[in-house]
Amino acid sequence: MIESKWVFDDEYPTDILHRHEEKNSLSRLLKPATVGNRADDILIHGPSGVGKTATARQMLRDLRQRSAVSSALIECSGKTGNGILHEAIEKYPKGTMVHRNQPREELVAMLEKIVDGPSIVVLDEADVIPDLDVLEDLFSVDLISVIAITHQHVEWLNRVDRDLRSRFHGNSQIKYRKYHVDELVDILEPRVEHGLTGDPTQDGHLEWIADETNGVARWAIKTVLSAAELALERNHDYFFDEDVADAFEHAMQKIRKANLRSLPLPHQRLYEIVRTIGPVSGGEMREVYGEQKEAIFEGRGYDPVSWRQAWNYLSKMADYDLIRMPGDTNAKQYEATDEELEAPVKFDPREATELG
Repeated sequence: MIESKWVFDDEYPTDILHRHEEKNSLSRLLKPATVGNRADDILIHGPSGVGKTATARQMLRDLRQRSAVSSALIECSGKTGNGILHEAIEKYPKGTMVHRNQPREELVAMLEKIVDGPSIVVLDEADVIPDLDVLEDLFSVDLISVIAITHQHVEWLNRVDRDLRSRFHGNSQIKYRKYHVDELVDILEPRVEHGLTGDPTQDGHLEWIADETNGVARWAIKTVLSAAELALERNHDYFFDEDVADAFEHAMQKIRKANLRSLPLPHQRLYEIVRTIGPVSGGEMREVYGEQKEAIFEGRGYDPVSWRQAWNYLSKMADYDLIRMPGDTNAKQYEATDEELEAPVKFDPREATELG
């Protein structure tokens, strides 16, 4: 029944459907780079799983084919400002090998030396960048422009230095909404055609999946794959209603697990606190964080962050559906969405080490 699981992967190259306005906005803002100038800076924002990164990846691939424009898509989870600069250098066509411990000033100087044409640096999952001073470093290089991809754009902009916020003015912000049911069906149909053998779906199954997954393409696509996996386990020749009904949570569990594993070590430790002691109030959570932050950030050169930044980490986990945090400020209640889902770390206030 399953011909290719790759077809259901986030990075599977396919046409980006029902994002005409968003692609037009991206094309307009990137156009200066096609004539040798610096492109505009762009802030892309919206819920997880609605095509933000996929659209940027496709547009930049097309741009590279048409023009002498370089680009680097950097997954920011777990990376410091130095790590981002390091990757931007290595991914530049004329880049070079750099030492991990090179000072920031030397990394910026190296970028200034090698960048000799329009270059786009995409900061994917920019919400989790601990030190947004890296924006100033990137902007200091004449021909580099930045595409920042976030979930919560207002919170992210509030962390950006005031002198730099104007670079992400209203006309350079692109909002991604959730898909409508008929749009999601259009997205699912080619995945079924190329990823599954025959046509195992029955009348109404794709509409059911599109409706239940609340406009989130990633969840809908993974649900089709999960339904196929469950049908195979149950020796069904096609999707039964029970396969589809069980596939929603089956797919979401896999998405949550992948999201949790993609987060930096301090995020995972913070998640384990919420999972272990939750539900817990905002005031209690802040107190526990103050007591344990040294252990949360122990090792690998991590520096403890303020409660405000830790709150941003928790908000990111809520975007990923890993935790729930309803309420306002200290009135919030923090709890894990799935108490059975453990992070791949062993966390103790006195000791925090990775599991093998």
